[in-house]
Amino acid sequence: MVNQPECRVADRVIGPGHPLFFIAEIGLNHNQDLDLAMALIDAAADAGCSAAKFQTFQASDVYVEGTRAGIYHLMGQEIPIFELHKGLEMSADWVCSLKAYCDQRDILFFSAPIGMEAVAMLASVETPALKISSYELTNLPFVKQVAEVAPAVILSTGAANLGEIEAAVRTIQAVDCPLSLMHCVTEYPAPLDHANLAVMDTLRSAFGVPVGFSDNGFRTKDGAIDHHHVPGASASLGADLFEVHITLDRKLPGPDHGFATEPTELASMVELMNRNREAFQAGQAPPIPELLLGSSEKRSLASEAYVREFAFKGIFATCAIRVGDQLGPDNIRCLRPGEGPQGISPKYLNKITGKRAPRPLAAFEPVTWDWLLGE
Repeated sequence: MVNQPECRVADRVIGPGHPLFFIAEIGLNHNQDLDLAMALIDAAADAGCSAAKFQTFQASDVYVEGTRAGIYHLMGQEIPIFELHKGLEMSADWVCSLKAYCDQRDILFFSAPIGMEAVAMLASVETPALKISSYELTNLPFVKQVAEVAPAVILSTGAANLGEIEAAVRTIQAVDCPLSLMHCVTEYPAPLDHANLAVMDTLRSAFGVPVGFSDNGFRTKDGAIDHHHVPGASASLGADLFEVHITLDRKLPGPDHGFATEPTELASMVELMNRNREAFQAGQAPPIPELLLGSSEKRSLASEAYVREFAFKGIFATCAIRVGDQLGPDNIRCLRPGEGPQGISPKYLNKITGKRAPRPLAAFEPVTWDWLLGE
C-alpha cells in the first residue's frame, strides 16, 4: 500500500503538475427531468469542465423511510426528506443516457452512488470514477465495497475529523484503488470565513494523494453566492481538483439550486481557476486572504453538527425484528437517521452481523448498543 500523488480518471490525470480537474456537480439539480439534466451537461461542457457528476441511489438505501426521516431545513425551505429522495431516484436508463450524452459532449460522466445497486448500475456503463460523499465517509463497509470495484475514488471529507478521514483513506488504499481527496464544508451555503482552505495542505501532507475542494456554496457579505473568491483561492493554493454545484437558474425549485453556480458564472470560474492553477504551478500564485485560509485544522465545525447528526449513517432495522432473529442484510442496513435517533456506527456492522436479537425492534428503529446488549 503506497500513497499515490496522482490519480487517473479515464484519460485525465489528477495531481501536481497536471491541469485542474474541474467537476460540475449536477447532483440532484436535474429535478427528475432528463432534458434539464442534458442542458446542465451542456452548461458544464461549454464552460470547459472536466466532468459532470450526478448522484445515483434508491431512497431506501439513503434514509429511514417515510416521515421518520423528518424534514430537510435548507435556505428557508422545509422539505419532507424521504419523499424528496424518492422523487429523485435515477434509473438504469437514465444512467445509460447521461453517460452517452457526456461521451458525445466530450466530458467525463461519473456519480456518487449510495447502495450497491447504484454501484452496479454505474459499473455497467464503465463509469471511470466513483465519488464517495462526505455523508458516506464513516460508512466503512460501503467505502470498502466501492473501492473494490471503482476504477478510481474521489472522497469528500465534509464534517469529518482527521481520524475518520484516515480510516476511510486506509480502507480505500488497502485495495490499491486510486484516490483523490476533497476538503469540504457541509453548510449550504457557508460564510466565507468557514472555507478553511489551508486544510487542503493538511490533507496533502497527511495522506500524500491529490487534494482539492468541494464547494457547497459560499455567501458573500452582500448576500450573493460566491463564484470567484473561494474558487480562485483554491486554485492559487494548488487544488488538484475542484467541485461546485451548478444550475441553469438559482430560482429553479429544488433543494440545491439556491446555492449553485449559474452557467455564465461557471464559465468565468473555470477560466479564473485555470489561470490561477497555471500561476501556482509557475510559483507566481497571488496571495490568499487570511479570511479564506483559516486554521488548517481539520475537524467538524459546530455549524456542520446539524448535517452530521442528520445525514451521517447508523445501523437501523429495515423490518420488524423478533426476539432471536439473526441480524444481517435481510433486516438491518446502514441509513441516514434524518431527524430521528442515531444507530450504531456502520464501522461495527460486521461485528454485529450474525448476533441474535435480544428484544423486538420495530422497522426503521435504530440498532443501539443498549438494545443489543439488552440493557
